[in-house]
Amino acid sequence: MNPRILTMVVFILLMVLAVSFFTRMRQSTAPEPVVLKTLDLGNDRAIRITVEPNSQRTLSLHYHVDAEGQTLIDHAFFGTLPRTSPPPEFVTYIANDGDLVGLAQVVAPNRIILLHDFATGDSFPHRPVAYKENDTRKSYPYYEDEGPILARGEALFERLTAEHPDPPLELLRTMASRPLTIPTSQPVPE
Repeated sequence: MNPRILTMVVFILLMVLAVSFFTRMRQSTAPEPVVLKTLDLGNDRAIRITVEPNSQRTLSLHYHVDAEGQTLIDHAFFGTLPRTSPPPEFVTYIANDGDLVGLAQVVAPNRIILLHDFATGDSFPHRPVAYKENDTRKSYPYYEDEGPILARGEALFERLTAEHPDPPLELLRTMASRPLTIPTSQPVPE
């Protein structure tokens, strides 16, 4: 066999092995999301808040909705926090006989940051992902447009505020990477 061809084959094999090794190492070092808080809503329902590093300066916050042992919404992004911020505390608003849940931060209890309706499965700001039928590897996701997401959020918010008119609530409508209210050391007014 020609020594040049043999050298080329060995080189290609070494490159494939090196790429495979580094890919595995990179995947194994990616941190898993950390559960920040599990909000038990009764009737075998819960919302889990997870956090994961987004960059050197921020943390991404995601929510997961569980009911009757199944995950209904998994890994839905809803905000960011500076890495130096203490973990947020949440206040819940319940409506429609426990089916509709709204979440706000304790430091800004009138700003609703996420909503979920267990009866219909509607959730805000969850952005459903779809794939084309021929995309079996799920390489090219298509996300729902912001218009329907905001409309869904506003409809859920109207139902929530019908049962919680005081104090006046506000829906945080920003869909992009939005920071949550940064907690301060000042006491929260009651």
